[in-house]
Amino acid sequence: MHYPRHRAARAPRRSSRGTTSPLVFVLLITVPAVVAVAALRAR
Repeated sequence: MHYPRHRAARAPRRSSRGTTSPLVFVLLITVPAVVAVAALRAR
């Protein structure tokens, strides 16, 4: 029995418009925290 050559299924490309990427979400949380810590340590 002969099977067809396997091809990896390509994930459909999703447009990033309207959705927040995980990187942006992490940066929105991390940047203010780092700024706050820096401001508190400066005193």
